Amino acid sequence: MYIVTVIPIKKGLQKEYLTYFSMTDIPVGHIVVVQVRSKNIDAIVINTENARELKSGLKSADFQLKKIIEVKGQSPFSPSFFIACQKMKSYTASSTGNIIKNLLPKAYLENIPLLENQIANNSAEENVHKTQKGVVEEKLIFQAPYHDRISWYKTFIRESFAKKESVFICLPTKWDIEEFQRELTKGIESFTYILHGDLSDKKLIALYNQAISETHPILILGTGIFLSVPRHDIGTIILEHESSHVYKQNIRPFIDMRGFAEILSHINKTKLIFGDTLLRPETIHRYNQSELIGIQNPVFHLPKVDYQKVIDMNEEVNGNGEKKFKVISETTRQLIEHALSKNESVFIMALRKGFATTTVCHDCGHTMTCPNCATPIVVYNKKSAGKTSRVFMCNKCGHKSDTEINCPSCSSWNLTPLGIGIERVYEEVEKLFPKANIIQVDKETTSTQKAIQKSIDSFTQTHGSILIATEMAFSHLHSEVPHSAVISLDSLLSIPSFNITQRILHIVQKLQHITKTNLILQTRIPENAILKDIFSGHILKLYQEDLKEREQFGYPPFKRLIKITFTGTEAETKKAREYINRNLENYKPQIFSAFVQRAKGRYITNILIKVAPQSWPLYETDANNRESILYEVLSSLPLSFSVNIDPEDLL
Repeated sequence: MYIVTVIPIKKGLQKEYLTYFSMTDIPVGHIVVVQVRSKNIDAIVINTENARELKSGLKSADFQLKKIIEVKGQSPFSPSFFIACQKMKSYTASSTGNIIKNLLPKAYLENIPLLENQIANNSAEENVHKTQKGVVEEKLIFQAPYHDRISWYKTFIRESFAKKESVFICLPTKWDIEEFQRELTKGIESFTYILHGDLSDKKLIALYNQAISETHPILILGTGIFLSVPRHDIGTIILEHESSHVYKQNIRPFIDMRGFAEILSHINKTKLIFGDTLLRPETIHRYNQSELIGIQNPVFHLPKVDYQKVIDMNEEVNGNGEKKFKVISETTRQLIEHALSKNESVFIMALRKGFATTTVCHDCGHTMTCPNCATPIVVYNKKSAGKTSRVFMCNKCGHKSDTEINCPSCSSWNLTPLGIGIERVYEEVEKLFPKANIIQVDKETTSTQKAIQKSIDSFTQTHGSILIATEMAFSHLHSEVPHSAVISLDSLLSIPSFNITQRILHIVQKLQHITKTNLILQTRIPENAILKDIFSGHILKLYQEDLKEREQFGYPPFKRLIKITFTGTEAETKKAREYINRNLENYKPQIFSAFVQRAKGRYITNILIKVAPQSWPLYETDANNRESILYEVLSSLPLSFSVNIDPEDLL
């Protein structure tokens, strides 16, 4: 009999190690099935010992060991991937099993007997040899226009193949992968592997086996979870579209694929390239500190369209010359009219869902909020039996209510819808151009990826169309659009987020990238410095000022942010606040209600802690190298708390 120590591969399970017995000697690294709380789950074997050597200890144990239920086979990832998961576990204050569960494709874990033996096909000692030979770890940045990067990648891939090295280009979405496939793979199609979550299990298994068995160097275009594919000859990992927020998982343990790729490349001594038109300020700061090297001097300018203009919506007037609130400016109306007369298409971007983004009582100023979660409610158009009516709906929890209600604060019926939602834009454009082919893309109208792509295809294939869409259209728009207009960026400028400057910058950059001739941006605050710098092309200045403000207020990259979120009843919330204040007093926790204060009747509270980056390093596995008290508290928090290292926002 053998005593087997395993790491359970399961989300939400806080135990790092569990112990079972087996009648056979199971090799370290194998995946087995074990029972935890009456459920069968996968686990990875990390140690096996002969029970004879532990006989006295077993007799005195006050618990009974359970038997290993099944041995599935060799794990479908390399030893270096496993080590990287352990390091990411320490970084996120989570468990190794939780990290593996989030970073390993489900198709691989569930079909291990169908997968090629990666140890038989790849030398497990390769990374050791590379280290022994003194291979120097390289971390580079490549901030340049899109087509410049593509041209360089084409040459680099072929040079890597000549050196018998494979290349992994990590991209945030399936749509980015398909675009890079069109650009990069001509002539090397048979050595290119496309890997993303929309592929069937059967296809993923076939591609895994082919990639493992292929003796020629290969190019992998894949999302972050396919960094698990165990090719020992990968000489370079390229993190493309490095600024994309999609790299950061939005479920616990909130893994950032960019950080994991950096850990993995550090272990394997592979070259790592951060590539984008505009990299994150954190990455530029590391370059300025000589931590990263530039493939070339970073380019700080945006692509220019033939004509671009900021429209001051405060100056819009009616037919009598009187100032009047308008959704579509006269300049934008003329642009659309001109485009349609030339049978050219127009992309109109709206940043918010619904008809009106907030509703305010005209008498007392009270903002109408959701009774379930206290989020500002949005006015939506509701179509039924050919008729259109309006309803209040919460974008957070989905609660709906009739608009024929009065103010809960003063009982007034005088409620005023404010803000510009996508449905309001659609309504205005339809009034102005009733005969036009108008297509709307947002989460309500096009709720699936297939529906989004169908609508985008209709727009790109039908000249003289108008596309009205939110940011979600960017992932699907890959061909140039003759004309574009942003109805309002003002709602973003009011969001209290340390990342908001970058978000606005990247929206405008994407619009400039896809727009050929005319770009209009409507705003009621044209004097805003961010907008002025973007349209003047002073992007370097914008980065410098952004970094200066981040240093002043203690935001990344100058501080490591740790966001703890608690969800519970009012009484539980009070106890949670006391617990945090008592145990993390030395770290000066900032405790505040979340932007969405309630969900399903339970209160949501955020706790923010700022630490020096060097006290919470990316690569260290040993928790003793971190802020030990802080790590101990974070690791032992119950599931009602969630821990997010390096959050995208603090709302």
